[in-house]
Amino acid sequence: MKKLYYGCEEFRSDCKKLADNVEEYNPEVIVAIARGGLSLAQYLGELLNIREVYSINSIGYNGEKKLESVKVYNTPLIEQGKRVLIVDDIADSGETLKEVIKKLKEKNPSCEYKSATIFYKKSSIFQPDFRLHEPKEWIEFFWSGD
Repeated sequence: MKKLYYGCEEFRSDCKKLADNVEEYNPEVIVAIARGGLSLAQYLGELLNIREVYSINSIGYNGEKKLESVKVYNTPLIEQGKRVLIVDDIADSGETLKEVIKKLKEKNPSCEYKSATIFYKKSSIFQPDFRLHEPKEWIEFFWSGD
């Protein structure tokens, strides 16, 4: 399978673009979808001066193999009425983002939610509110293991 390497400098540049895009939403909280969204959440938190950064766990892939269903756990409890930005590295099938937002709304129904990813596929069942690139091949992120 052909792979696209996504490096640190490209990531830093994209984070700044994404921060500019989400600034209009004025998020108060960032929730990272672990593991792919952790680096993005941390850097956006720095750029947007947001200290309330949480993570939620999901498993949808085993390496490059997609699992039959997405599992979501460790849903954070967020104060009422907050504007929440959910971040992940990519919206591939969209199933993870869809399931994560469902779980967050169940536990935190009074919050407002928007989502952001660096990459997205047009075929995804869930299109993030803020997104940058549409990949044509598998992405090898600099933070991923060999």
